[in-house]
Amino acid sequence: MTPRLLAARCASFLIAVLISAAAVAAAPSEASLRAADAEQMRIIVQEDASAQQAFMHDNYIINGPANRVMRKDVLTSMLSKGGMASERFEREIEGTAITGNVGVVMGRETVTPASRSQLGKLHGRATLRRRFTNVFLFENGKWRFLARQATIVNE
Repeated sequence: MTPRLLAARCASFLIAVLISAAAVAAAPSEASLRAADAEQMRIIVQEDASAQQAFMHDNYIINGPANRVMRKDVLTSMLSKGGMASERFEREIEGTAITGNVGVVMGRETVTPASRSQLGKLHGRATLRRRFTNVFLFENGKWRFLARQATIVNE
């Protein structure tokens, strides 16, 4: 084998390895799904409306804990005005599932809403226990927040 042929084969091999590594990195995984869910929680806790606008899928929909179905624009506006503020927010993930490019995260949350928030106006400073389902869509190598169900429960 000539040095030129050997160099060409080595270059081809390295390109194939890099492409394979990129494909693996761009594939949905439980770790990346959990990271996306943690980012969703960070956005809410820090009231980061601009990050929420970028993170949410254009077709985002929520059936929220105030018993309202809302879309992305309404929710982003609420977040920017303190309508989702909380004094305490804890989440426990109980299960995840990935099917194709759809990821689902389910579990329980404990929230003490801020008095200025929508839930604070409805429930005061009571600690609320909720069940939640978050749905993410994996597009272009990253998770996008697609849908949410959050329901206040008596435990």
